[in-house]
Formats: sequence, C-alpha cells, structure tokens
Amino acid sequence: MPDLVTRPPAPERVHVDVSSLRPLFQEATPEMDLSLAVLPGHPDDPTRTIARMAAKIYLKRLLVQLRAHGDNSSPPEARRWAQGMVDGLLRLPHERLLRLVLRPDVTSWTKAAQRVRDGHLDLDPRVLLAHAGNFLLPGLLHPETLRDAEIPVCAEAGEVVLPAAHVALRIPDAAGILTVRGTERGLHVAAGERVYGIPWVCLSGGPDVEHPAVRRLSVLPDGPLLSGPLPWHRIAYPGEAEAPLVLGPDALARFAEAIGSGWDTVRRHWPEAAAVVRDTTVHIMPVRSQGNWPFNFTLPGFRGLVLTSERHTYLAAQTLVHESGHNRFNSILDVYSVAENAAEEHYSPFVEASRPLVNIFHGVLSFLNDVHMAIRCVGAFSPADGPAIEPYIEDITVRLTAGLDTLERHARTTEQGAQLLAGFRAAMPG
Repeated sequence: MPDLVTRPPAPERVHVDVSSLRPLFQEATPEMDLSLAVLPGHPDDPTRTIARMAAKIYLKRLLVQLRAHGDNSSPPEARRWAQGMVDGLLRLPHERLLRLVLRPDVTSWTKAAQRVRDGHLDLDPRVLLAHAGNFLLPGLLHPETLRDAEIPVCAEAGEVVLPAAHVALRIPDAAGILTVRGTERGLHVAAGERVYGIPWVCLSGGPDVEHPAVRRLSVLPDGPLLSGPLPWHRIAYPGEAEAPLVLGPDALARFAEAIGSGWDTVRRHWPEAAAVVRDTTVHIMPVRSQGNWPFNFTLPGFRGLVLTSERHTYLAAQTLVHESGHNRFNSILDVYSVAENAAEEHYSPFVEASRPLVNIFHGVLSFLNDVHMAIRCVGAFSPADGPAIEPYIEDITVRLTAGLDTLERHARTTEQGAQLLAGFRAAMPG
C-alpha cells in the first residue's frame, strides 16, 4: 500500500496531511486473547479492539483511494471533490472517523476503487467519488467539518440516499451527480440551476423533526438500517451472491417487523450479544425467503452488512448473532492470520462439502453464537412460533463437534488461531 503524503504536495495533487492521525496509527497494540472474542459477554472481550484495528486499515485504504482518484489524471472537479472529502475526514474526532470507515458502503467502496485503479472495473472517477460522497457525507454533517468543501453525491429517482445518516434527501427529478456544501444553517444541495437548503436539525434530529426534503429510512430501535439494495450495489455487489430484494413500503414494513422481533429477542434473552450485534451489524438487507429454513449470509467486502430472508422471533435472533459472528471474524482476518494452511480444504459439516479451513473457522465461531442464542430461547416460545428449538441445538452441536475436531486435527494454527480454538472448546454446548 502506498505511503500517505505528509509533506505539501504539488498543486495538482490531493493533499493528505495525516499528521493529525499519527497518534491513532502509533497506538500500541494491546495484549489480547482471542478466545475471549468467541462469545459476547466477557469483560475482556477484544471485539471492539479488533474492530478498531481493522478500521485503521480501512481508513488508510480510503485515504489512499481518495487521493488516487482525485489526482492530476482526473477531471479538475474530481480533484476538488476528493480534497473536500479528505479535509472533512481529517477534521473528525478519531472515534467518529473509525466508526464511519468500518461500514459496508465504505469498505466496499475502497475495494471497488482499487479495482478501478487496477483496470478491472470501468467507472468514471466522478461517479466513483460521488458514491463516496453519499457514504462519507453523513459523518461530515457540521458546518466546521464541511467548511470550504464541495462534496459530490449520486442522486437517483429524485433522492440522495445517505445510509450512515439513515436518511434520503428528496431532490425533485434529480438524477446523476449533485454537489453539496455546508453552511451555518444547513446543507445546500445544487441540482443544476436549482439549490435546495436543508437545515442541520432536520438531518440530525429524531423522527419528530420533519422536513419535506428529508425521508427517514427504516431502522431497528437502537439498531441497524433496514433497506433493499442501494444504487451502489449495482456497481460493487458481487454477481455470485444472492441478489437482495427491492421491497415496496408494505413489504419492507413486514420485513422490519419480522427482523425487529428477532432484535427484541436478542435484547431480551442475551443483552451482551445485542451490544455486539449493534457494534458489528449496521445494515440489513432482505433476500428471498426459504420459509423457516435459515437463509442468511455476510460479504467480507461489505463489513457490517447482513443479508437475510424474513424470519421471526428466535429464528431471526439466531440469524443476527450468527451473522455478527461472521462480521467479527472477517475483522479478525483483516488483522491476523489464524492458520498457516488456512486455504487447505477439508470436509465442512456445516455445508456438508469440502471447504477451506478458514471457512470452517468461520462456521464454528458463527454456529457457536447461533446455538448459544437458541439455548437461551428454550422454553420461551411455543410451537406456533416455529420449529422446536431442542432438535436444532442437538443437530448444531453434532456439527460443531465435527468442525472443531477437523480444525484441531488439521489446522496449523498461528498464536491467534490457537487462542480461537481454545475459545471454541470452552464455548461448546454442554
């Protein structure tokens, strides 16, 4: 990865002065035991520390890509836009900055931006930067942070979706690239010859603060965003993954009610897991239903995204803690290797097919969380709520035993991988 510039650059280059970030990047790596990251609830759980380390990796990647796509080979406005986003990011408090960059829209943007640089994705740099504007603008919504900046955003069907702010800006008939500036009173959004003003309070306030140009997106109480695919997903979403559903308002409300019942179940029966889900899952999108059969997954490049079919109560609760495990493990893999032979394939009892050992690590960690959620729900639901929980626990425990045995026999673990195996053993049901 190229080093970020710390000296005044030539005028035609985007200036990335990382002096304010030095204390962040020079932080000492604390002693951690990854065995304590397997299940939520331990007072020394290193999950947040791992997420912080992964966020710093993505922050550096983001700044490198913003500079690269705004440099002297790009259109002049692209350079101006990239500079505005870089300047705004470097004015943010570190904690807010790290939360912003470890979101699925931002992590996937950094990967797509690298693909553009490598010639594997054909995308106008202005369009690429405008999507970055949609994802980064929510973190910059303050007149001081946005001073002297012009931020591009992408509009579609008369709306600019700002996922991290949980809002869409209604700009009549707008499509393509718009630009945004911050003023003392709020945002000025320029769409051709017209400029729309949106007060700050309507962007940061609760649902009781209304404005005709602001539509609030569906969000679980104190939890993640719920939506169908954004315009960005047509560009960066992997073609081999199950396509997320585009739901109308009524169907999205039913999906929110179903997943909300699972969120309530996690908060009621395993509050420590709810805190971890809240930290690691920021966006949930629907995929086709398979009835009571679980159909849910995460994508490593979209950190914090969960895709799931419509499930209810304890079934949805299992999905949330299960996929939180995958997102946590993907952040661990950003920071550490867990086995010298991680790509070596062996039988996985979770998919009943041969898979790389790293996938079996994934399966054991996530199903351990899944089964512990199910154990906490025994006796709390009736047969009318779904299939019996006890047979599921028995089945998953058998699969976990087989998966752990495979890892212990075949994985040449690193220090961190050995810690995880110790945590897996300690967390086994019974």
